[in-house]
Amino acid sequence: MAIFAYLATFLTFAALVLQIFTLIGNTSNRSFLTDLYYARIDYGTAFYTFGLWSYCTGSGDTVSECSDPAAGYKITEIKEIGSLLNNTYDQLVFADFILYWIGFGLTFFALVITLCSHFRRFPDIVASICSFLAFVVMLASFAIMLVPVVALKRMDSVKESSVTIDEHFGPTVWMTLGAAVALLLSSLWYLISCCTGSGRRVHDTEKL
Repeated sequence: MAIFAYLATFLTFAALVLQIFTLIGNTSNRSFLTDLYYARIDYGTAFYTFGLWSYCTGSGDTVSECSDPAAGYKITEIKEIGSLLNNTYDQLVFADFILYWIGFGLTFFALVITLCSHFRRFPDIVASICSFLAFVVMLASFAIMLVPVVALKRMDSVKESSVTIDEHFGPTVWMTLGAAVALLLSSLWYLISCCTGSGRRVHDTEKL
């Protein structure tokens, strides 16, 4: 049925948009971009926000500067908070970067293949598989994004520090979760579309 194919495509497109917002977050010291981060650490009067490409720092509600975008930047090299973390966090940042691009690629491929094939059955099966794989990847990325905040909250060194340290999740954490949910639903809708469709093009079916 055409409606299932349309719903799946819309959800795939929505997931792609959320992924794009996450990918461009924190890449430059611009008001919109600096609002897109997955974790924020308040260290005394200063704060640090983290994106997939880089981190930004500032005080109060003002961002003063952002690091140059780089794949797998080093959290441990940040002066104030680097000593609280170990190299495992640097590895997680790089792993999350790679996973996000894999998820983005699978989502983009699923959207393109179903649009270019005009919702034929076999391409929709491929799109369903790609969407589900993208869901798994995005879920893994979401889990990695939680690690810095959750880990710091449990560290004795943070609890005993003379400087007030606070941790928060950022908007792109929930965008990533939203993209994962949209991809899971789109995978199901693509599958339902394959099971209920006739295998012909959607626009041809609607003419009958």
